[in-house]
Amino acid sequence: MPKERNHFALPRNAFNMKKLYTLYILKELSMGKKIYGKMIYDNVKEFFRGYPVSISYSTIYNTLHKMEEENFVISHWDEGASSTKNRSTRYYRITDDGLNYYKTIEKDTIDSLLKTKEIVSKFIEFLD
Repeated sequence: MPKERNHFALPRNAFNMKKLYTLYILKELSMGKKIYGKMIYDNVKEFFRGYPVSISYSTIYNTLHKMEEENFVISHWDEGASSTKNRSTRYYRITDDGLNYYKTIEKDTIDSLLKTKEIVSKFIEFLD
């Protein structure tokens, strides 16, 4: 008999989490914030607190590096930033290409999530 799970795990094909992380990062950057990788990680962890969403530093940094390769973000090193106890910190900023991409995928993602929500709600109604 399979071990019973104590939480609901979202199916991988319901929506693409990497796309959501990209959208989350671009949203933060589009608001003009000066952010670095650990700050993004902490914000994502806090945002999804209490939900069965796992995130790792490597996911955040891989997403940032991919976005930099696609010219959606640019980065610069800040030597001895006070927020990181005098260590060098790599800060990220959104580019015009990144802002255009964000505006394009924002609506598509909202539509997709609303459709997924509708399907889940319908299935919950069916189960009741």
